[in-house]
Amino acid sequence: MAVWRYKAIRIGAGGAAAPGEISATSAAEARAALRRIGLQPTNLRQVREQAATDGGAAGGLRRLARRQLRARRGGRKAELYDSLATMTESGVPLLGALGVLRDSARDRAMRAVLASIEERLRGGDTIASAASSQPGWFDEAEAAMLDSGEQSGRLAEVMRSLAARQARSGELMQRLAAALTYPLIVLLVGLGVTVFLSVKTLPELSSILVEAGIEIPPLTAGVMAFGRFVLAVAPWIPAAIAIVGGGALVAGRVARSNGLRVGALVVRLTPPVLRRAAVAEACLGLAELLRTALPLTRALRVLGPTVTGLGTAPLRSRLSEAADRIDRGEALSDVLDDERFFDAELRQLVRVGETSGELADVLGKIGERMARSARRHIDRLAGLLEPAAIIVLAVGVGTVVMAAVLPLLRLQEILR
Repeated sequence: MAVWRYKAIRIGAGGAAAPGEISATSAAEARAALRRIGLQPTNLRQVREQAATDGGAAGGLRRLARRQLRARRGGRKAELYDSLATMTESGVPLLGALGVLRDSARDRAMRAVLASIEERLRGGDTIASAASSQPGWFDEAEAAMLDSGEQSGRLAEVMRSLAARQARSGELMQRLAAALTYPLIVLLVGLGVTVFLSVKTLPELSSILVEAGIEIPPLTAGVMAFGRFVLAVAPWIPAAIAIVGGGALVAGRVARSNGLRVGALVVRLTPPVLRRAAVAEACLGLAELLRTALPLTRALRVLGPTVTGLGTAPLRSRLSEAADRIDRGEALSDVLDDERFFDAELRQLVRVGETSGELADVLGKIGERMARSARRHIDRLAGLLEPAAIIVLAVGVGTVVMAAVLPLLRLQEILR
């Protein structure tokens, strides 16, 4: 069956009904089903699932877009998992819980994905298979955890864990973004004030000096030139960013296709706090996967593609390589040998977890400790950036004020 999105009016009562989705094998069957519930469709179209082909450069862009979509939908998925866990723990069948959430969802995209999952479950698919059919919503690690939870009879518990994972996902990146937002706003406001005064106020004062035959002070001329330059290049900044970003992606792919290693350069350019945050997420995610009874190698393979963040591509490849080396008989503490991501302390703790048989708990503790460390780094960074931004703003505004005062002093000398 397919999922059909519709707009309809109520038969006999008049007025438009809320838009929604319905499952049917054809458009005619969908219209007939809507009429049976008292709705006359005015618009009906099929919701097409995304193509599964991910090869080549276009496939890489699709994977990147899906990771971004999943990151943006983390809050909605946390609510979804929490609601499903609560209802299934209370004795509501999974299909019934999905139907209730679909009918009450206000988000059109959420209604569509719930309708698709519900229909697949009615057709005999597992919840993991249904989730895998929506790569813009659910990643491989989520599908693996759902599969393990369904097979072990602990689906509600796994959904609780997934809700916590989604609530935690991106927390450190959001914290870093919040730490950078205030200084950035301060600097942008200062730049805006500087440019406005340099292209509006200062030229008027300078024109008085020019008419009086007096040389414009060098500071005033420099500030005006700076304002004109910013106005001239501002329209080109988005295009320049797009060109540089696209060029970097193409250069990286060309280098990798020619056998050149660009991972080391990417890691060196990535701030340490971002690497620490990515490793913390990877350790916590691996611990959750192991707690659902997934084998270590499978857990590493499904976890790798789900790691997100700036400069995390080398970490994703290291996790996949680790799974291959474990298959060849090596221990996890030995395969995590990339010191750019895994320090000696982490490897020693993993070795202790392997020896004691409590690897999942140890990985969870490692992830929590690294997350706390990343938070402390971010807090220190915010504490340094905020006063630095205020100082830069004060210097910029002070320079503009001085550039405005100098022509007034020249005029005062002439009047005397």
